Amino acid sequence: MLRKGSVFHVTLPARSSDHTQQGRRYAVVVTATSFIGSVVTVAPTSTSARASLTRPEAEIDGRKCRILLEQMLAVDIAKLTQWVGILEDDELDALDDALRLYHGLL
Repeated sequence: MLRKGSVFHVTLPARSSDHTQQGRRYAVVVTATSFIGSVVTVAPTSTSARASLTRPEAEIDGRKCRILLEQMLAVDIAKLTQWVGILEDDELDALDDALRLYHGLL
């Protein structure tokens, strides 16, 4: 099911020695459902990232993680290899609040 808040496994490209997330991990679709086409915007997750107002927390596959909005990227939907689930309503609300804050819309 492809909609905002959907969680997928993705493989992010390996980069040299920067701070971006890389390798296989979970990513959350942040594109509004009505705008989903062949490319969507996703935010990778991390289990070790520090807390921040723009890093909402979610439980994915039984593990607490943070959604890293500062590392959002566009991906072809063909790269969303395995659907894992969808955020709970309260997690989706926290994601929306963090997105508004991140983009200065509050």
